Amino acid sequence: MSDTTPEAARVLVHMHQLLWQAGTEADRRAHQSRDLEAVALANNLTYARDLVFHLVPECCRDALLDLPVADGADPVELARRAEELSRSTPVHRYPPGVVSVVDLLIETVGEFS
Repeated sequence: MSDTTPEAARVLVHMHQLLWQAGTEADRRAHQSRDLEAVALANNLTYARDLVFHLVPECCRDALLDLPVADGADPVELARRAEELSRSTPVHRYPPGVVSVVDLLIETVGEFS
């Protein structure tokens, strides 16, 4: 992961924050509705967030502690923003594995939109 550029590391941190917020909101909704589709969305977002966590270089992980407030935002829209954010930096500047995260986000947004 040492080949990850500082710009890509910042993007990954921001993606993690968006996915933390999305997952937290989706989890809250799943608990309220007890709907299997809501649970599936929450699981996808939590998994995507975990994948991003492991892509963030060790030197930048302290920034992951600055979590946004879960304020009722649409979790699918937050996932869409995270996926769009990933396109702000060329893929070769990220660590291996980012393509899997982006694929998961695209699939999740498509499935739950």
